[in-house]
Amino acid sequence: MLVWTLFLSCIFLCGGCRQKKAEIVIVPDVQKNHLQRNHIYGKVKEITSYTLVCNQSAIVSDTLASDSLRFDTAYIFIQHYSPDGYLLATYKLSAQHDTLLARTFSYYPDARPKGWSEHNYQDGSNVSCLYEYDMNDFLSAEKISTDDSLLMNTTYKTDGAGNVVEMVRHYEGYSLKNTSQYNELGLLTRINEYDPSGKVYKYVTIEYDNYGDEVNRRAFKGENDLIEYTYTQYNQDGSLLKVLFEDRIHHSKEQYDYSAYDKQKNWTIETRTKDKQLIYKRIRNYIYY
Repeated sequence: MLVWTLFLSCIFLCGGCRQKKAEIVIVPDVQKNHLQRNHIYGKVKEITSYTLVCNQSAIVSDTLASDSLRFDTAYIFIQHYSPDGYLLATYKLSAQHDTLLARTFSYYPDARPKGWSEHNYQDGSNVSCLYEYDMNDFLSAEKISTDDSLLMNTTYKTDGAGNVVEMVRHYEGYSLKNTSQYNELGLLTRINEYDPSGKVYKYVTIEYDNYGDEVNRRAFKGENDLIEYTYTQYNQDGSLLKVLFEDRIHHSKEQYDYSAYDKQKNWTIETRTKDKQLIYKRIRNYIYY
């Protein structure tokens, strides 16, 4: 644990070593399109992700030697975006390029989401989602259904900027509520999760760097019992470099490393390890408008 703590302390210091820009403009998430929320740069039209699993047991060292391992494609995920950066459709394909799931998204002229519909090609089922808005055109409800049966009903309350400050998931016989807090820049800083009796049982705090990018996310149970921790590191260009996740309840650590980028500074190779065991490797290809 001491070695892990010292390692985290070192990368905290490195996280701020990004090239200075003439002016830093921080855009709240509520004003971002889907590409911006996911740190994807340029006018992306399509992303194809190949998730590869290692066909042998592999313990990965600090210097990831995954290039010497043999991988097999597990599945393929395709995302289509509009010219203004909003998600239009997603497709999950098997390694043999058979379509497993297809989801399409619809929007109002002002880019507010109308909803989405998903078809499962394996069992023939369909799931759909519809969004509702209040008189200010801010999100007020989300309803997910399958074959005309309501699966989940979620209601929202927002602030004057459209940020969600309360979310309530309604189930048969009980409801679960989350509340959210934002800083003066409109960035999410805290999430409170309540049990059915209305008592906070978990809360999450979020910290950002000077560019408005999330760097620290901590989850607590009770008053001050840290149970989960996520640290995100960026390179000099502001692209993802590393994500570290620690689950203190199950004594588990995960690491996501991003080791290659295209000309638009979007990552093209992601490697995930859990407790130093290689889980998968993901390769991304981009098509731009």
